[in-house]
Order: sequence, then structure tokens, then C-alpha cells
Amino acid sequence: MSNVAPAQTLDGYQAHALSVTALKQGSDSPVKIEIVPGKIMEVDCNHHSLMGEFAEKVLSDGNQYYVFESNGQAISTLMACPDNTRRKEFVRGQSIFIDNNSAVPPVVFASEGIEIKQRNWSSSKPYPIEKEVNHTIETEATKALEAYPESLEGYDRYVLFLPEIKNSVKERKVEIIPGVTTEVDCNIHGLLGTFVEKNIEGWGYSYLVFESDGGVRSTMMACPDNTRRTELVTGATHLMDYNSRLPVVVFIPEKDNFSVQYRVWEAGDLK
Repeated sequence: MSNVAPAQTLDGYQAHALSVTALKQGSDSPVKIEIVPGKIMEVDCNHHSLMGEFAEKVLSDGNQYYVFESNGQAISTLMACPDNTRRKEFVRGQSIFIDNNSAVPPVVFASEGIEIKQRNWSSSKPYPIEKEVNHTIETEATKALEAYPESLEGYDRYVLFLPEIKNSVKERKVEIIPGVTTEVDCNIHGLLGTFVEKNIEGWGYSYLVFESDGGVRSTMMACPDNTRRTELVTGATHLMDYNSRLPVVVFIPEKDNFSVQYRVWEAGDLK
């Protein structure tokens, strides 16, 4: 992470360049970058968060940059502290995740006095989520499943029980990946649709519904021949906290060519 002098400048903001990681040749494991804004502040025993939010911008050449808009103020919980002890710490704001798929280091703009840090997340390979719920051991997650809807008209229900990971201090997240198996040509294809998060009233739990008619978008390159093949085309994904105490419940359109997978992401060091 470094201050840079990019072609694009913004009055009142400092520019910071993220560090991108070159993927190993032949590797199909993606990397995500978490952009973390923050500020060194004097705090008490409460939990503090820097106010502000990110805006994503696009230059005329198609490259993206990010602006963290903040007044530098922090909010905190309002617990009564046992004493007046105060300390200095890096108070974080709301972070965002971007894919590490550019040879050009992404640029982040932030107001003076606000630091921009990053950490890279590495992923597992994708695994399928099954329709049928098979569990022989009763756990906190299997008991909680009783609160979730068993069906939704026009959709199939998929359920994932995440294993408990003991003695690990590493933060993890789960990415839910919808897909449709269809015939494609040489272009790059993507499944159209969006995830909607639904809350279960009275429980504090939520589940996901992927709303899609199965349509596929693609680039418009001229293919050298008429060769077509069948492959899995994925769509917009949903990133969520890793929690083995609750099931991951996803509703996907009830069609034979739809499916859903997941990846587990693991955080690296904050730099």
C-alpha cells in the first residue's frame, strides 16, 4: 500500500495504491482484496467504528477506482467503562471486497488523516451444495434449520452445514455461487440474476433467494468457428460470514440446469 500520483486526482483526497498479487500460472484459485479504511483514534472500553462509506467509480478507459467518503467521526457502543482508561487504536470503517484480477493496482481515495489498509483473502476450490439434507449428528445448526422455510414456490432449497473449525484465529467467509449449465461459444458468459437476503421474523436468522430466469449475458467477440460446448456459467455471488452454528439455506430456481456451489475464504494479515 502506498501513496501514488495517479492520472485521476480528487480535491481534498489522498490517493493510495493497493498491492495486487500475481496469480501462479495455472492456478484457478482466485484472490480477493479487502480494502479497510481506518483512523488512529483515542478510545475507551467501547467498540468504535469509523463513519463513512465507499463509492465505486469508473474511468473512461474502464479502470475502476474507489472513494471512501467520511467526515472522520466515529460511532461507538455506549457501555459504562469501569475506569477512565483510554488508549490509541486503529478504528476501522466499513470495508469492501474486490477481485484481484487486474494487472493495474486499484487506486483508493480517502480524506487526509484516514489510512487505507488491505488484506488479501485466499479461497478453497468450489464445492457443491446439496438439495437433500443428510445429517446423522444433531448439532446447533441442524436444530436451527427447523426455523427456516422448507419450501418456496418455484424454487429448490439447498442447505449447507459448515464444519466447526477449532483453535483457529483466522477469519473466514463463505461465498455462495449460483450457476446454470448451458451451451456456450468462445465468449465470456455470466448468469443474470441477483441474491435477495430474507429475514425470518422473530428468529434473527436469514436465508438467500437467487432471483433469475436463467438468462445469460456474454461478450460479443466473433468466434473463429462454430464450436459450442456445454459448461457451468456462474452469476453474481454472495459473501457472508462463516458461522458453523447456523445452516446456510439457499433457494435456487426450480430448473434442472440450475445449481449452487460455495467457496471458503480465509483472511491474510492486515497491512
